[in-house]
Amino acid sequence: MDYGLKFRAVRTAKMPEKKMSPATIAFAARLAVAVLSGLAALAEIKPVAVVGFGGFASFPTVFAGWLRRTPVYLHEQNTIMGLVNRVMTRFADKIFVSFEKTAGVPEGKAVFAGNPSRYEKLEKIDKKEARSRLGLDPERWTLFVFGGSQGAASINRSLYEFASANRDKADLQILHLTGRAKFDEAKKYYSEALAGSALRIDARDYLKEMELAYMAADLAFCRSGATTLTELASLGVPAILSPYPFATENHQEKNAKSFVDAGAAVMILDKELNGERIAAAIEELRGDPEKLRIMAERARNIYREGAAVRMAETLSAHLR
Repeated sequence: MDYGLKFRAVRTAKMPEKKMSPATIAFAARLAVAVLSGLAALAEIKPVAVVGFGGFASFPTVFAGWLRRTPVYLHEQNTIMGLVNRVMTRFADKIFVSFEKTAGVPEGKAVFAGNPSRYEKLEKIDKKEARSRLGLDPERWTLFVFGGSQGAASINRSLYEFASANRDKADLQILHLTGRAKFDEAKKYYSEALAGSALRIDARDYLKEMELAYMAADLAFCRSGATTLTELASLGVPAILSPYPFATENHQEKNAKSFVDAGAAVMILDKELNGERIAAAIEELRGDPEKLRIMAERARNIYREGAAVRMAETLSAHLR
């Protein structure tokens, strides 16, 4: 039990990419087993409501909740409804959305709740203190680069190019979360290509204390998934966003555009990523501290505080 929460595993089934193939029949069988697994879990837990947060893993339990006539609620993190959430809207009492203009939500069901952040009530420390806690140089301008828990190959490659071309930057340091599968490659590259360089690179496969990295950063360079954007906003971190190009219905680019339009970020498409392109963006922002300050402020203004409480209160009101 982590964080005081009980965990109950439920089977899942992912839809095959090719429709009307032998895999489709196998999928139907796995889905039926997954729904039965969800029914068994709900029979044991006896919940007063089921809340789904999207993705194929949520479908069996949400559908099982509907079969049991348990009130069903959904939460959509992105600017456009995902496939599973769209399928499940017909069974949902209400749909919590993170963006006021979320596309695809049936009229009358949307509740603009925001997206909860674990950092909402966290007391911020200054950049120098955060850098010191991470073992970084407290005085250097700091770029925080990450691509999610699995890392992002194109972000990593563009950073390698940037680092090689800027090895003389003695006033710059980069905290690079490479992803566990890509860490050995990054470590090898940096040790060979940047030996004796003035630029400081701290490459790590994973970081549990993400809040310290956000607080240490002058600028982030990352993907634009909903959780990443929520964390950037809740802590007021300006960013260069490079949306994952294969996200369903290109929702990451739409997410990023909402931040760009608000003045909280700049966007570089994945196909445009290279060392020269990100160098231009980084140097422009490094040379304009006031713009970075405004971007940070506007990122913080995007965050809708109290999302978790708002969702809980809505659930409570509907279940009375």
